[in-house]
Amino acid sequence: MVEAGAGHGFRAPAAKAAIGEVLRRELEGVQYEGDQMAKLGWTVGALINERLAADADAGLERYKFVTNVSIFQNIGQGTHMGCSAVWDPDTDAAVMETYTSDSIRCVAVVFAARVC
Repeated sequence: MVEAGAGHGFRAPAAKAAIGEVLRRELEGVQYEGDQMAKLGWTVGALINERLAADADAGLERYKFVTNVSIFQNIGQGTHMGCSAVWDPDTDAAVMETYTSDSIRCVAVVFAARVC
């Protein structure tokens, strides 16, 4: 695993904080409604990309992001949030963050590729 910022300029802690911020803001209080979750996942993914691209302080404006957001119904799993980051020399970085409430479980995976 490559250390944060070593050769890539990608700061995982800043990216994870930004992703977590969007997930909490957009998903807090949301109740699972099967037919609405795909649209909500797309919207949350777009908001994550916008938030990351605007984070000049973290150097993330030099990256393009592909975000996959999956939302599932939470059936007795409890409430928690977790995250992880993995570096890959071919893709620059991948960051995963999860959000869980009493009603939903969400996994957001963001792939970041440096473009300039």
